Amino acid sequence: MGETVTVRDGKFLRPKARREEKGAEKFLRILRKTIRVALQLLVLSFFLLVGHWVYVHLLGDPYFRVREVEVEGGRKIPKETLLSLAVIDGMPNLFSVKLKEVIKRLESHPWIEQVRVRKVFPNKILIQIEERKPMAIIQLGELYYIDTRGEIFSAVGEGDEYNYPYLTGLTRRVLEKDPVEAKSLITKALEILRIAGQQKLPPLEEISEIHMEKAFGIQCFTKTGGVEVKMGWEDFGEKLGKLSLIWADLRKRGFSAVSIDCSDSKRMVVNPSAPQPESWGKPCTKTAQCLPSTRNFGKLSRTAQTEGLKSAPGRGRAPSNGSKRFPRGVERR
Repeated sequence: MGETVTVRDGKFLRPKARREEKGAEKFLRILRKTIRVALQLLVLSFFLLVGHWVYVHLLGDPYFRVREVEVEGGRKIPKETLLSLAVIDGMPNLFSVKLKEVIKRLESHPWIEQVRVRKVFPNKILIQIEERKPMAIIQLGELYYIDTRGEIFSAVGEGDEYNYPYLTGLTRRVLEKDPVEAKSLITKALEILRIAGQQKLPPLEEISEIHMEKAFGIQCFTKTGGVEVKMGWEDFGEKLGKLSLIWADLRKRGFSAVSIDCSDSKRMVVNPSAPQPESWGKPCTKTAQCLPSTRNFGKLSRTAQTEGLKSAPGRGRAPSNGSKRFPRGVERR
């Protein structure tokens, strides 16, 4: 016998029995979903309870107490200093050591550039540090180390190494008043240090001082002889190559120089040094070379002329006080 369908106001209405059947199915679906969620929560709670119990048990287990702290990479910083910064005392449990806090404390040391700390089970902590590498010493009233990125990170203390190029020409006042300009000067000074270190061409294979001036650019002073070399602001690699050829020609002819102006790479000017008085009139030997008089500087070789070298014989005398310019601006004793 077929079902009766009622039509009311132009709409078809389901029979009452069918509505009850649909309602029962919906209730069963909701019930099954509720039971499934409840079971999942129950299992999750069980695992959380077990995990907490295991964690508490491990925290109290003496097998996981820290018995060794190993430090790798420390050369300048003593191990005792690093351990005091790490603050890992009293044999704490390995699970209770918070590595992020240890790293933060270690990074507060000015000589530490990067630090990694990890747990080595069952009872060891490994600290790996990378120290900053000074590239130069900058004079700002006092002497400070400056790294390869141009960051001033530590004062030069008693017993520290001084065998680095000196950066002069800046003051603390200028650095604080115009940090952008000061950063630009420092960047240029470090750029020529990097290029000179890579090329290692004479006479700037070893630089004792770099003087920075906003108006005239970079001035370098050689470690041997204190020769002043004006480099300007740009094209350092090209200028160093030409300067090397010029220097080789000067040495071949027996000359040295007080200063060489390389500000213009197309026109380099040499201020030759005066000959040593005791060498005048004496023949040159293998052990002692005589420098020719600046009055006889004469014509340069074809190689030097090709590189744009211009002689300046009228400026061939050494500084009147005979002082050694290393480093300029540092108090002489």
